[in-house]
Amino acid sequence: MPAPVSVDHLAFPARDLAATDDFYSRVLNAKLVHAESGYSPSWKSDYLLITFALPDGTRLSFFDWPADTGPYPDDKDMPNDVFHIGLRCETPQDVIAWQNHLFQHRVVYHNEDDGKTRRLFIRDPNGIRFEIFASDRAKSTREQEQAARAVYDEWQGKP
Repeated sequence: MPAPVSVDHLAFPARDLAATDDFYSRVLNAKLVHAESGYSPSWKSDYLLITFALPDGTRLSFFDWPADTGPYPDDKDMPNDVFHIGLRCETPQDVIAWQNHLFQHRVVYHNEDDGKTRRLFIRDPNGIRFEIFASDRAKSTREQEQAARAVYDEWQGKP
């Protein structure tokens, strides 16, 4: 049996990035703890990923990308891995063990490797998508929290 995993985050597309930020920051009192932007080869698009931590530590992630026009979730242009539950294990070797485990159980998976990390995407029998990836800690260090607002503002075109 491969190493245990824990829920790291839930991920969704952001229909309205400013409204999403306002709702989670102001209404739910969540803290913006992570933001990153880059290019996704699988989506063939730039993207912004922002993550909020609720007061209990639950992390909710939201994607924004230029090609996102909605509606959800049946948009044929929606990248497959936007809606997902992220399962974190501790080491890259654990991800490989999970890949072998999935293969042994004939579970179809999609493998993404950007040179920094390998991620496996699977669906449960209900169609719910899961991401299995390795990280020794959640993406919310103090340094990342301080940089998150700057990444978000840059994506929004704010100085």
